[in-house]
Amino acid sequence: MNKIVPDPPRFTPDRTIFERALSHYLQPASAPSFTVHQDLSFEDALAQICDLLRCAAATAAGTCQGLSGEQRHMAGVTEHLINNAKTLADRALDCLHAPS
Repeated sequence: MNKIVPDPPRFTPDRTIFERALSHYLQPASAPSFTVHQDLSFEDALAQICDLLRCAAATAAGTCQGLSGEQRHMAGVTEHLINNAKTLADRALDCLHAPS
């Protein structure tokens, strides 16, 4: 009698593959996922912070649309806090440009 579904391929464990996967997922990362250039000025760093906060607020706002109930409330609060931080960062940037 012919089988309709063939046998799955035989798996032969390879110790090096196993070790590489474990070291990838279990070892701490050797380099941070985000670094800052040493020559970045205070003003440029503050401008970047404003941009990152704007993106985070947009992400939180987009997340709110797909949620309901308590989860929607928490995402809305997160958006509000991010917007507050962005307003403060924008004000700090304005203070840098204000004439003394």
